[in-house]
Amino acid sequence: MKLPQLPREIIRREDEPFYEKEIWQPSWNCFCCEDSGIVRTRLAKMVIQGFNPNCDRIPICQAPGCNAGAKWLHLDGNIDLRLTAAICQEFDRISREDWRQTTEHKFINLKALSEKLAMPGSVERTKNENREIQQRKAEIEAITHEQWLAQGQKYFNELEEYA
Repeated sequence: MKLPQLPREIIRREDEPFYEKEIWQPSWNCFCCEDSGIVRTRLAKMVIQGFNPNCDRIPICQAPGCNAGAKWLHLDGNIDLRLTAAICQEFDRISREDWRQTTEHKFINLKALSEKLAMPGSVERTKNENREIQQRKAEIEAITHEQWLAQGQKYFNELEEYA
């Protein structure tokens, strides 16, 4: 049987040439409970004085359009339904704004940091320069262990000649 040739399935995309890092984006719909049905602790603390998630009743999300809280209703005596739809809607708005500010802040900080770390007078690499670097890297990675040892031995022999 001739074995098939399968394409690679890369796990770490950041190792690929020309990879541009993206800021992670949440996939949840409700920012009040992050689709868990339970209001996030930091939000619950805004309206429940001294809220302790380890010993207080579980605040259930009642944001309009979010039905995730329904899966917790079977816990009768352990759930807190005092947070109204309006409160949960406001929590959603606050959390979305926090997320927007966080991503904006991270993007600005990453850009400023990269500019600070750049060598004075240095410029961004072009696509051709990046491609050439990736080719050199691939060539270096393709060298066998024996070739590495031979190159190292040659280098050290040359050093001894100049000593």
